Amino acid sequence: MKIIKTIYVILFLLFAFVYLDYFSSFVMPWQKEDAIKCTLLWGGLREFPKDAAIIKIRKYGSLFTRQFKIEFTSSKPEIEKWILESKRLKKNIPEIKGKTKIYQIHPGEDDSYGGEVKIEGNTVYISMSWS
Repeated sequence: MKIIKTIYVILFLLFAFVYLDYFSSFVMPWQKEDAIKCTLLWGGLREFPKDAAIIKIRKYGSLFTRQFKIEFTSSKPEIEKWILESKRLKKNIPEIKGKTKIYQIHPGEDDSYGGEVKIEGNTVYISMSWS
C-alpha cells in the first residue's frame, strides 16, 4: 500500500510540474531569460532600458503556438530612447488612445505573428505571438 501511495504522489507531482511548465501562464524562473529574448526578437525590439523594472512576464499557448506578455516600467526618457533604438518601433507611427500609445508590429521578426507594444506613461506592455 505504501508503494502505491508513493507512486501516486510522484505521478501527481510530475503532472503538476508538466502542467505548470507547459500549460499555465506562469513563467518558471529558468524560462524568464528565454521568454524575454523571444519577445524582444519577435518584436524587433531593443534590450530593455537599464533602469527598467520588470513587473510581469506571462506565457500563453500550446505546443503549436506561443504568446509572451511582458510588462515593465522605466523612466520616460529611457522609454523614448528604447523606442528610437528598437528596429520595429523607431519608424512605426503609434495609434494614440487617450494617454496610451499603441504600436502594431505585424508580421513580427523571425517568422513570428508579431503583436503590439502599448505605452502608458512610464509603463510598457508588450505582447508578441508565434504560430
